Amino acid sequence: MTIKKILIPVDFSDFSNQALDYALKLANQFQSDIILLHAIVLFQDDVGEEQRLQEYEDWINRREKSIQTNMDSSKAKAATHGLEVETVVSRGVNAADVILEYLDDHPIDLVVMGTHGRTGLKHLLLGSVAEKVVRLSPAPVMTIHRSIREFKVEKILVPIDFSPYSQDAADTAIELAVLFKSSLHLIHVIEQDIHPSFYAAGIESIFQIDKGLKDRVIENLKEFLAAQLPPDLKTEYIVKEGKAHKEIVEYSKESGVDLIVIATHGLSGLDYILLGSTTEKVVRWANCPVLTVKRRD
Repeated sequence: MTIKKILIPVDFSDFSNQALDYALKLANQFQSDIILLHAIVLFQDDVGEEQRLQEYEDWINRREKSIQTNMDSSKAKAATHGLEVETVVSRGVNAADVILEYLDDHPIDLVVMGTHGRTGLKHLLLGSVAEKVVRLSPAPVMTIHRSIREFKVEKILVPIDFSPYSQDAADTAIELAVLFKSSLHLIHVIEQDIHPSFYAAGIESIFQIDKGLKDRVIENLKEFLAAQLPPDLKTEYIVKEGKAHKEIVEYSKESGVDLIVIATHGLSGLDYILLGSTTEKVVRWANCPVLTVKRRD
């Protein structure tokens, strides 16, 4: 995995600073160049008669100077890691659109950003900055939960649905696992519901109906990734049933996973663009970093 340039959107909140710290340690591993991007969101408040457009422009200019001071501080922090750092301050009516426009115009290998910003829990609302960037970014995006306090990549989890997209995600996860000497956890979630009539017989799991199902899925996982997995890589196979995003997130928390690598498309293909996809829910609810991987050309 080549990561020459990392884009880090910053808003100078505590959550953003945590994401910055994580990104700098990651950049150290790859000796990546850093681009710090701050979006000035215009017209968040109505411009009334008492605040003419020229006055508003003056206020924005003053704010840009204040922002540049914060950017210089963040740049100095990055420079202590011996990394090349560029700072960008850009205006727009929506922070996500500013980030996406920059990505369209510049070759970026990875975006690292917090799942929370100055809006705090509003990130849970539809259309948050992080979720929109994950959905539409042409580059892989790593989202950092606000609870992250240290850089550690000892356990990597990859959801596999046997689509080419999840195979690409597995490729990326394997490269990272080799680099960081991590263990690799491969999870497949069976979302098929059992018929209500089975409950009357005390059967609550599809694994009770088909006792060999879990073993067959594990064999399929091994076969699916046989050409990609190095023989000396520590690998675990997990088969669950239920809602995919819930099982993925629950397993990551129970097992102390340090990073989830997940495809932005699965078997549903372009249905991913509809809000409520497995990927978006994992990004929203996981408390470890989540790397979303695009399909390779």
